[in-house]
Amino acid sequence: MDAFAEKAVIYLKNGDRVSGEIISESTNEVTLSTAVFGTVNVPTAEISKRERITELQSPSTTNAPVVAATSSTNAPPAQAAVKKTDPVKPANLEAQPIAATPRNWQHQVQFGLNLRYSTKDQQEFLVIGKSTYAKEPFRHIFDVNFSYGETEGVPSANRLTGNEKTEFQLSKKAYIFGLVGGGYDQIRKIDGQYEFGPGFGYELLNLTNHAFVWKTEAGFSFQQEFLSDNTRQTTYSLRIAEIFAWRIFEKLTADAKIEFFPNVQEFGEYRLRLENNWRYPLTDRLSLDFVVIDLYDTLAPADVKRNDLQIRSTLGIKF
Repeated sequence: MDAFAEKAVIYLKNGDRVSGEIISESTNEVTLSTAVFGTVNVPTAEISKRERITELQSPSTTNAPVVAATSSTNAPPAQAAVKKTDPVKPANLEAQPIAATPRNWQHQVQFGLNLRYSTKDQQEFLVIGKSTYAKEPFRHIFDVNFSYGETEGVPSANRLTGNEKTEFQLSKKAYIFGLVGGGYDQIRKIDGQYEFGPGFGYELLNLTNHAFVWKTEAGFSFQQEFLSDNTRQTTYSLRIAEIFAWRIFEKLTADAKIEFFPNVQEFGEYRLRLENNWRYPLTDRLSLDFVVIDLYDTLAPADVKRNDLQIRSTLGIKF
């Protein structure tokens, strides 16, 4: 079976719809894995119909001839009607169970290229990769971000970051997680850094039509940076995060993340990370993405700006 036949679109009675990979299905709800909202539980009572994205019916089945009933005149009318209509029942994807084994992996790669030839020539190239593995009760999220740029032949951007987050679902709304990450940033004079920490998350709000999701997380973060002046900086922080995802229009989606890291050793020292992503699909696999990231670190080296604002426009490929 083609792997993309496992994708499905769920139509809700209020007119909205949700598309993704079917993870599981019970009498009360259908669970999907979506690229934007993560794992989504749709109550069966709110579903008006469902359909697979790829065509399941063969031409011979769709064009099956009408077979007339051959029962005697004394046969019950209801029985004759069933015999007549069963062979020609149209392809009703709503009534068909979606029992195929879903693909647990989802991948997306974004490419961006910014060129400017003016008073100062500037070139910047960036690649963003994201992979998600979802199989209840676990969910793994892998992120890699690389960018390199030059202004008049001098590096103006050279950074690589990567992280992995593993979530374990405790209930429909509560989960625990472990987060690890690392990378480097030449411009901010960080030769290398790594961090890790556990935490607890809770889904505060998930609207019935899944047009808006709000999660909150709290945990601990240990970070160590190796700076270009051969010094090492170690930070113990709390991690408080708010995560939002919503559907603006039928296709336009957005998500946002706010992460605050107050230093537990030095009162008044902290890190702040803001991220906002907007995505508009051009096809099933291609999308236009607009990303804004703002990083603020009170412990940045003296000759490095505390604030780092990044604005990106990319072309995304999903597979």
